[in-house]
Amino acid sequence: MYFLLIAYYLSILTFYLGVLIYALPIPLTGVKKWAPRLLTDAFFIAILTLSLGTIISVADYIRTLIGGSWENFLLQTKITIVFRTVIVFLFSIIGNIFSKFLPGINRLITLIINPILASLYSNMLLYSIATMIYRGVWLISSLGIVLMAIPFRIARNAGAFLFSLALVFYIALPLYPSFYRILIYSPSTPLEIPVIYGSIVNEFNQPITSGYIGFEINTNEYIGPLPLYSNNYILLTTNTKLMSSLVTIYFDAAGHQFYTNISNIDLHNICIQNINKETYLNICRIDVMVKGLIAYSNGIALHIAPKPNNIIIDVFSKENIKIHIDTQIDTQLYVSLTNMYDVEEITIDNTTLDSIDNLILYQWYWYNLMGRTYVIDISQGQHVIEIKMKYSNELASEPSEVYIYNAIQQLFPTNNSLFTDVINEINRIIYIDLIASIMYLSILISITWGFSRLLGGSSRIRVFI
Repeated sequence: MYFLLIAYYLSILTFYLGVLIYALPIPLTGVKKWAPRLLTDAFFIAILTLSLGTIISVADYIRTLIGGSWENFLLQTKITIVFRTVIVFLFSIIGNIFSKFLPGINRLITLIINPILASLYSNMLLYSIATMIYRGVWLISSLGIVLMAIPFRIARNAGAFLFSLALVFYIALPLYPSFYRILIYSPSTPLEIPVIYGSIVNEFNQPITSGYIGFEINTNEYIGPLPLYSNNYILLTTNTKLMSSLVTIYFDAAGHQFYTNISNIDLHNICIQNINKETYLNICRIDVMVKGLIAYSNGIALHIAPKPNNIIIDVFSKENIKIHIDTQIDTQLYVSLTNMYDVEEITIDNTTLDSIDNLILYQWYWYNLMGRTYVIDISQGQHVIEIKMKYSNELASEPSEVYIYNAIQQLFPTNNSLFTDVINEINRIIYIDLIASIMYLSILISITWGFSRLLGGSSRIRVFI
């Protein structure tokens, strides 16, 4: 409103300047010709200022009439940005894993990631422009009117361009999904391959930042271990059996497969309903809660049963563990660790336990590693447990990367024709995604330029009588 008030006062100033020039007793054509222009500009700016609300309402009506929705457009663009980010993150993870077996794989991954990044940046640019227009259409159009209102048309072209930019983009930018569908339309059936992701937490809703997950298919086939990355897992697969069978997700750590809240669930039924068949976006979030586990790090798993009231971890390192347990029932704390570690001392409330070896409950194999599990009885009440250890750098604390490589191979069976279809479809979508936003913005800028020339007086509508 402040800019509109300035524009209105400038239109009054322009009007008086036009009247003044008309009244000047100087017969100079170069000066006198400005009088009718100033008067015309004054009336034009005054009408434009007073009717801006009506103009934007008409623009809203036109946009709705031709099928544009700002809410759907902004939501879809955000989903696209998230989807591209997930793909980049996924390929980066694959590159880090495979580079240990294939030294030149990072170059190939870079070639794949670069066009995806370009697509991501183009969508981010589109989203930034859309947010600016959606939230600032009044401000931009008002600023344009102010510039147009400056006497003697000093900034008329710049103001006309801003005003045209606000109106054209406000009407046409939400139509981008329709333009995108025209380019991306494929006569084939959309690929129903979801990107599944989610966070991993324990029963106390505390994040589990490292470890592995595994997928059991129909109770007779296991895919794992698949590593976590910063409290999250990401799953993109062309294994049709995984998406068409009952699946149980386990947390795979330190010789144990911990149950989770995902047991005998059809992932296809959960995720396929999220597919947007117009944009080919299919992102499915499934958060996983691990039962019994407290935390995992570097080959050490802390788990407890029955569940206490609360647990707080103060220290969790290779040499020292310190936790606070608050329980109203008798429970047992389990410490599972690989043979890389030797437990030197266990204390409960500053009382050292004797005969640590007697606390060993069982030993286990975990892929290429061996380890053991200690059990510590915890009575009712609040307790502080400290565990001191020493470790050997000559032994490994995590499974061999060969097992991770084999698990990833199970996710992407290359003999499956769907694998080739996915690669081809991703390439096609990324290419179209890259050029669509640039092409559409170019079209809108061209329309804006033509409209601004009309408003700025550089182009005139001629009527022949």
